[in-house]
Amino acid sequence: MKKIILFGDSIFNGFRDGQDTDLVTNLFQKELKDYAQVENISKSGATTVEAIDYLHLIPQKRDLVVVEYGNNDAATGWGIRPESYERNLNEVLTQVGKAIVVGLCYPDPTNSEINQFYGDERLDLFNGIAKKVAEKHSAQFVDILPAFRKLKAISTYYQKDGQHLTDKGNEFLVNQIMPAIKKELD
Repeated sequence: MKKIILFGDSIFNGFRDGQDTDLVTNLFQKELKDYAQVENISKSGATTVEAIDYLHLIPQKRDLVVVEYGNNDAATGWGIRPESYERNLNEVLTQVGKAIVVGLCYPDPTNSEINQFYGDERLDLFNGIAKKVAEKHSAQFVDILPAFRKLKAISTYYQKDGQHLTDKGNEFLVNQIMPAIKKELD
């Protein structure tokens, strides 16, 4: 059986009501059935600064790492400089080897409280960095930002905080990433 590691922040942790959940892990596991075991070592609130500190948590025996960092990095209130994000993400991919890189998740555009920390220009900048780093490491890049931007009734995909996803949002997220996982494992 293949082993897939989810390595990211609260988006991959299915953050709900102030708690990490297994929602995203379970959705991936359901899609992969008995073909692959999914292990989630994501850390809510983490940026790529912490990702480097957490690299030792990634099991040596694995077939694929799905890397999802960027939203916390891009936040103006608690994030990091674009140059630091690029350097850190490069280090993560150098260390993990075979990986898929998931681009930034789009915060609910109708939620002014969360959007004060982002903005399309900053999201696009960090998303572009993630794509560039993925290409440098010959990793698939899953560009979810445009997919989220096209959604109708977009607020139904988010919890009240405007950043973390509802069940519908988590299903959408996983459905965007699954084709890349299947391609890597075939």
